[in-house]
Amino acid sequence: MIQVTSVAPRSPTARGKLSALCAALVLSLPALACGPDFPMTLLDRRAQIMGALPEGVFDFEIKHLLAKPDDALIVVEGGWWDEPNEARAKADALGLSATQVQALAAMRGAASADEALSHAADLPRDVALYTAGALAFTQDDFPAALTYFQAVSALPDAERSHRGLWASFMEGRVQRLNGDAAAATDAFERTRSLARAGSSDPLGLAVASLGEQARLLREGGDVAGAVRLYAQQAAYGSNVGFTSLLFVARGAVNDPIQIDALLADQVGTKLLLAYLYSRYNELIEIDPEAEYQDFNAPADGPRLLSLLDRIAAAPSIPAPDKVAAIAYRAGRFEQAAKLAGQSQSALAAWVRAKLALRAGNTAAAAQAYAAAAQGFPAEESWGEVPLGTGDDYYLREQLKPRCRVQAEAGTLALSRGDYVQALELLFAAAEVYWTDAAYVAERVVTVDELKAMVDRLAPQAIVPPPSNPEDAYEDSYQTPPPANQLRALLARRLLREGRLDLALNYFDDPATRDQAARYIAARGATDAWTRTGQARAWFEAAEIARWHGMEIMGYEGDPDYFSWGGSFDLNSPITYDEDYNPVFNARSDLIVAGPYTSDGERQRLGASRAQPLERFHYRIVAAGHAGQAADLLPARSQAFAAVLCEGTRWLVDRQPETAQTLYRRYLHEGALVPWGASFGRQCPEPNFDKVEAELRAATLRSAGRWAAIAAPIIALFGALWWWRRRRPA
Repeated sequence: MIQVTSVAPRSPTARGKLSALCAALVLSLPALACGPDFPMTLLDRRAQIMGALPEGVFDFEIKHLLAKPDDALIVVEGGWWDEPNEARAKADALGLSATQVQALAAMRGAASADEALSHAADLPRDVALYTAGALAFTQDDFPAALTYFQAVSALPDAERSHRGLWASFMEGRVQRLNGDAAAATDAFERTRSLARAGSSDPLGLAVASLGEQARLLREGGDVAGAVRLYAQQAAYGSNVGFTSLLFVARGAVNDPIQIDALLADQVGTKLLLAYLYSRYNELIEIDPEAEYQDFNAPADGPRLLSLLDRIAAAPSIPAPDKVAAIAYRAGRFEQAAKLAGQSQSALAAWVRAKLALRAGNTAAAAQAYAAAAQGFPAEESWGEVPLGTGDDYYLREQLKPRCRVQAEAGTLALSRGDYVQALELLFAAAEVYWTDAAYVAERVVTVDELKAMVDRLAPQAIVPPPSNPEDAYEDSYQTPPPANQLRALLARRLLREGRLDLALNYFDDPATRDQAARYIAARGATDAWTRTGQARAWFEAAEIARWHGMEIMGYEGDPDYFSWGGSFDLNSPITYDEDYNPVFNARSDLIVAGPYTSDGERQRLGASRAQPLERFHYRIVAAGHAGQAADLLPARSQAFAAVLCEGTRWLVDRQPETAQTLYRRYLHEGALVPWGASFGRQCPEPNFDKVEAELRAATLRSAGRWAAIAAPIIALFGALWWWRRRRPA
């Protein structure tokens, strides 16, 4: 019989996770050719995660160079997909009538500035002069363009409300091309003054002028001054500002003169720190002989260490915690310890936790982790970072530092045998690392420990606020809150372990709770008065377990993977021979080995192993219930054959050996049925009513036979009794 892989029905409550969950807790997993964006896990790479400090994200670091200004200057920067002329056309039309917009289009289509002005009769004077200047600029007639832009600036305030700011910005650009840095600077500063005074700026030219002025300074050799202006631009949220700072940093680290200039300026020093903390591998020395460069090299290249030493030697270090983190990642652990001790920031505490782990002082590490978790804001997100180094460098995660710190603290607690504390810490990080939390909840803590924690931390489901009906489709694919996920995990675990009535309290989804209630009622009815009633109840429980087993008793992780509705198996036992033919091996449980694991965890893992240890284990549970129904039915009845047929059908494509066992039982005990040729493929409903009717009829026939035998005997005894009563005393 050929075994084929089938996929369980997807749970409605698990569908959203197909855009977000991670690998099972196995230290060696098969590669996935394709699949959803599995969220990151830490417990399957513990030594690497606990030993490494994540690198920063340049954009996040740059956001903290300067505080966002209080004024209302706007950023207008389209993406590569946007049509720039479309944005300009919309800005051009602001405050103009339809006739004036037509005149403006005619001006822009003219062959020269003089010709353009012939179409400007209906336009405001500042619009006409500016448009003529813009046309001259595009034709590289910079003297004429400057004349027109300056003419706009010379108009009275009331006559340059449309294009006064625009003209100042363009005047600055022309003056820069002319080599007049002072005049260009004056024009750019005037642009920002006009914007702050309320002039129209639909194209965000005031913020753009910061970048233009910064370029002037950089071209003049004032790299620190340029950095301050680019930082202001970035503080408004300008992506151009972010990119400009990155290019400045890249250029500076190769130029000792620029390094000196930046180190003499506080903002410049912070820029260098941001670059070193987030882009260290750009400083790796290129091997000209290597066909492929190693971008996974450790963060201890000579250029990085030289810069680190220079920054650390400064009389006043603007961010000792950042320098400590860079030193730790560069392997300068003594230096990292000294610098981390000079700061009480969350990052410094994280560095101290890593150093304590290296020293084997797990108690100090736990305290430092607690301080770090307390210090990082709950919503702070750095952005996408590499998960690790080496082969994992290209795995990326969206790093929320508080979640990461709590998850690492949970990993430490797990290794120390503090299982409940480990679950609490991982649950606090479950927004990002749900699979790690689910592993501990499902496989490590006892069910009573889990229930006590759920009752304390998630006593009821979280009901999301009502959403816009237009968002209903997307909302249906959202991952439920971790509290709801944990309650559902507990409910399924309680039901698997036979604590049926208690399990019902934790099924929050109405449809799933209804199926669980039906299953529990069916299991309760298995002690009915009649054997047929018991069989009927076992078969009803079997059908519910088969068709709703994922939702009511499936494992969150291995072997069922409720997390993805059963669509992915991250512990697949299938291997392939040299001809790429699949080899179906026996399934093994998760393997936990290496640093930050313990025998206690492995013992608990073994105690919570799925019974049976098979993919979609609930199907075998369902088939077992069908077998129990068969035990209670007459072997020659249609119902006996039908329940075994259904049990066979549920397993024939995934567990053919078990399916064959059920089929052989039918062959040995059951009667020939008309549909026997399609046994295990097409099965009729078991006719329990017929069994009951036949049993009643058999009972009546048996009672009749006994009555026929008993009647003469009763009559004889009656006559004897009467005769004895009539005898004289």
